[in-house]
Amino acid sequence: MFINVNYTIESIKTLENLTTLKNDWNRLFNLKERPPIFSSFEVFKIYYQTILDYYDDVKIEILVVRNENQKVVAILPFTVETKEYLPFIHIKELSIKDSYLIRFYIFLVDSYENPQLIFQRVVKYLKKNRKSWDIIKFYEIPENEKLYEDFASIFFQHYLIQEEKVQTLVVDCDRDFKDFTKNDINGKDRREIKRKIRRLNEKGEVKFIEMKEKKDVEAGITEFYNIENKNWKGRKGTSLKRSYYGDFFKKLAFQLTEDKKLRLYFLQLNDEYIAGIFAIIDQEICYLVKIGYNEDFYRYSPSNILFYLLFKSLFAKNEIKKIDFYGTYYKYQKIFGEHTRVKYNLTICNDKFFPTIYFLLSITLRKLSNQYPTNLLFSKIKDNKVVTSLINKLYR
Repeated sequence: MFINVNYTIESIKTLENLTTLKNDWNRLFNLKERPPIFSSFEVFKIYYQTILDYYDDVKIEILVVRNENQKVVAILPFTVETKEYLPFIHIKELSIKDSYLIRFYIFLVDSYENPQLIFQRVVKYLKKNRKSWDIIKFYEIPENEKLYEDFASIFFQHYLIQEEKVQTLVVDCDRDFKDFTKNDINGKDRREIKRKIRRLNEKGEVKFIEMKEKKDVEAGITEFYNIENKNWKGRKGTSLKRSYYGDFFKKLAFQLTEDKKLRLYFLQLNDEYIAGIFAIIDQEICYLVKIGYNEDFYRYSPSNILFYLLFKSLFAKNEIKKIDFYGTYYKYQKIFGEHTRVKYNLTICNDKFFPTIYFLLSITLRKLSNQYPTNLLFSKIKDNKVVTSLINKLYR
């Protein structure tokens, strides 16, 4: 039986007011079954602090739903940012500013309330304030998020909705390592990894290193940033060492170290760090959040060697149930398995002119990308600078 049906909404727009939500956020977070740590109050607080420090044009926009007794019954955290897609198309996006920082989005809703009525109230609020947003984006909603379908169906009654299914590789650790290598890694790939380990051993002393204590992590973060900077990310200026991402992940690392949830894993050759993994241990799951390697050792596939040695270590300890690659399922990961965690991206479009154009173009481009290989699609339109510019911003 549901307690209340009359809901009001307020918008939180400052870090000071965010802090007042801590107890309610934690209460709603803990009501969920096995919620991902990435949606916790502490992680979002670090996220918001980082965004506000680096972007003057990005604002906090947290929708807080209260019942008739003024109890907080739902929290939907966002940022709001105006993005320029063409000189004449400016889109106000209500979303998580950067899905590389927060890859999970869960609905923090009190299970003792009526979620459908809450979401209807949210839609009513957004319709009333439709001038303040053009599109809403949810990144990577977990497949097991039970409220997802209700939420999408209610929005679909009023706005255009586009749903995208994405996948992440997950390795089951609840078995013997030999069983994993035999069943999940084919013979050719298994022999290739072992061959490269032998070749690397010929260059000197190879070590697998795990760091989790505060004194080690403080030094290890610097080493990890240096490794990641020694590949294409460094050249493009998107490495942790060269972008605002670094500030976020450093603060996150120190926060999670206090909770014994952070792990840094390294592959070392003759005392030189040549590959590293920034990982989070949460609820018997090891999330491989960030991966870096030194391109000088590319021919040895240092990342794959590190994956292999890390898996061997985690399987042997028998403390982890799953290894989650956290990001999008890429082809190079397929040598380690094909079991994936399914999640959804959701785009909700306001019915104004430019958002509708944006929405229709994004659907068209996605359909074209499914029909043609990416390189062929871009070759067909490379002579049109305006279209190419738009695709570079819309294509995902």
